[in-house]
Amino acid sequence: MRKRPALAKGLAVVLAALVLSGCSAARYTSTLKPPDDKDLEFGSVRFAMSSFTYERLGVQPSPRLINERARALYPSMFTDDRAGLPVHIDFKRSDSSLSDGSKILLMIVTLFGVVPIPHTDRHDFTVRVGVLDSLGETLCEKEETFEIDVNAWISYWPLGLLPIPGRSDLPREYRVGDLVEWGPASINKVNNHAAECIAGVVVQALKSADQAKLRAAFQERKSRVQEIIVDGKPYKSFLTMAGVSKPKPGSTFNLLVYQDDVSYSAKPMDQAVVARMDESGNWRPVRSYLRSARTLTQVSVLIENNVPVRAVVRTPDTPPLEDFIDTPDLSGSDRAEILRWSNGVLLEAKNRSLENVLKQESRDTLLSLATRIEKSILDLSAQAERAKDRAQTMVEQDQGDPAPDRELSILCRQRIEILKPVLAAVKYAATGK
Repeated sequence: MRKRPALAKGLAVVLAALVLSGCSAARYTSTLKPPDDKDLEFGSVRFAMSSFTYERLGVQPSPRLINERARALYPSMFTDDRAGLPVHIDFKRSDSSLSDGSKILLMIVTLFGVVPIPHTDRHDFTVRVGVLDSLGETLCEKEETFEIDVNAWISYWPLGLLPIPGRSDLPREYRVGDLVEWGPASINKVNNHAAECIAGVVVQALKSADQAKLRAAFQERKSRVQEIIVDGKPYKSFLTMAGVSKPKPGSTFNLLVYQDDVSYSAKPMDQAVVARMDESGNWRPVRSYLRSARTLTQVSVLIENNVPVRAVVRTPDTPPLEDFIDTPDLSGSDRAEILRWSNGVLLEAKNRSLENVLKQESRDTLLSLATRIEKSILDLSAQAERAKDRAQTMVEQDQGDPAPDRELSILCRQRIEILKPVLAAVKYAATGK
C-alpha cells in the first residue's frame, strides 16, 4: 500500500519539474546538403581553407569550424599544409526569428502553454568561394545561397516533447527547460551544418574546374616549400604572396620560416618581405633580414618571368648601412620587437659600415642617402609623437595599457639619435659642410 503513494509522489515531482521548466522540440530543414563522399579527391591535388571575408564581425560559422568540418568530410581533399591551393571564402548571413517576448506571448495565448504551436527561426547564407593559384589568379569560383530553418515549439507541458510534423534533415532535438533561449546545442547544429555546406560549395566549384590547371597550380605551389640554412641548421621555408587577391603595386611576397611543418596552424619562427610589386606591375627583389637568426642573415628572392620563384639566403660580413636607413614596418603587434632589433643592427652598421660608404660612394649617392635619412627622421618623429599622445590619452581616460605606446615612442627617439650622426657624416662627405 505504501508503494502507490510513493510512486504517485514521484510522478508528481517529475510532472512539476516539466511544468515549471517547460518542454521543447525542434526539427531542421536545409536547402543544401554537402556531397556525402569521404573518399572524394582530385588526384594528388590538395586544398587549404586559407582566407575568409565576413560581411560583419561575429558571424558564424568561424573559420576554424569551417576548416574542421571540411577536413572531416573530405580528408583526401582539404589540408592544413600551406602548399595546398588556397581557398577564399566570402561569407554573408542573415537571421530572422520571433523575439523572446513574442515566443513567451505565443505560449501564453495558446491555452497558457498547453498546446504547442510551431515557429521558425530562419538562417540565410550567401557563400562565394574561389580557388586561387600562388599569384592570386582564380582557378575556379562559385556562388551559392542556402537556407537552414529551425522549426520548433515550446510548451509548459509534456506535449512540447512531441515530434514536430514534417521532415528533419538533421537529427531532431528534444529538451526540457530553456524556453526562451534555444540553447547552444541548436546553435551548434546550425553552424556545423552551415560549415559543411560551405565545404560542399567548394567541392561543386572544383568539379567544374579545369583539372589540368589545378594540377599545374598545385605543383607550382608545392615548389615554394624550400629548405634553407639558418645559423648552419636546415629549416623549412615557404614563399607566399601576402593577401589573396590579384597583386597590385605595393603587393608583397613574404618568406615564412618554420622549424617543422609548413602549415597554417603552425606559427612561423620568422618571416620577411622578399619582393614587392612596383608601379609598372613588375616584381622587384627586396633585401630583408631574419630577426630570429643569431648571425646576421639576409633573405631575398630570385625572380623568373616576373614571378618570385626561390628564396636566396646570405650572411653578409657587415650590415649594409643602406638596408637599415628606412623605418621598418610598425603596423604589427610585434612592432616594438622589430624596431628594437632594427635599431641594434643600425647601430652596428653605423660603426662598421659607415666609413666605407663615405669613402666609396659618389656625391650623388651620398646626397640621396642623406635625403632618405632625413625622411626617416621625420617619419620617426611623427610616429614617436603619435605614440606619446596615445599613451597620454590612455592615462587620462584610464583606458588600456599605455606601456606599449610609451615603449614605441622611446624606441623611435633612440633610432633618431642613431641616425643624426650618420646624417651629419654623410652630408659632410657629400658637401664638405
